[in-house]
Amino acid sequence: MNCYLDIDGVILANEATPANYAKEFLQTVLHKYPDSTYWLSTHCQGNANTPIEHIGHLFEEETVELMKKIKPTRWKTSKTEAVNFNEPFIVFEDDLYPDERNVLIKHRVLENWIMVDLQKDPNQLQKFVNSFPLPLNNF
Repeated sequence: MNCYLDIDGVILANEATPANYAKEFLQTVLHKYPDSTYWLSTHCQGNANTPIEHIGHLFEEETVELMKKIKPTRWKTSKTEAVNFNEPFIVFEDDLYPDERNVLIKHRVLENWIMVDLQKDPNQLQKFVNSFPLPLNNF
């Protein structure tokens, strides 16, 4: 299973503040998917160090070390360009553009998008840690 992580609105609550339980969330994700967790963010365009340079200063060293295990993705106009639709996956994202949503619908995997809404529920990542979600469509 591939696990794709957005940064803004998922790992970060805002530009200067990590999301509540971000460390525990990353620990859980990387324990479950140590070799198949990917950044899916504008802050990572093929270089896994870029997100760490962007947000690493906001986290403890232990969490930064976890982040170093996350693999990069590359895409041009749509995050869905980086998703491998030939393998099972989940995407943690706070917002999808209509075109990205339509691509997921076209591939019949919209349920693989796990909506993160930290504005509505600042402790949402804790809930993911307690009951790590899997997509409904297990291929």
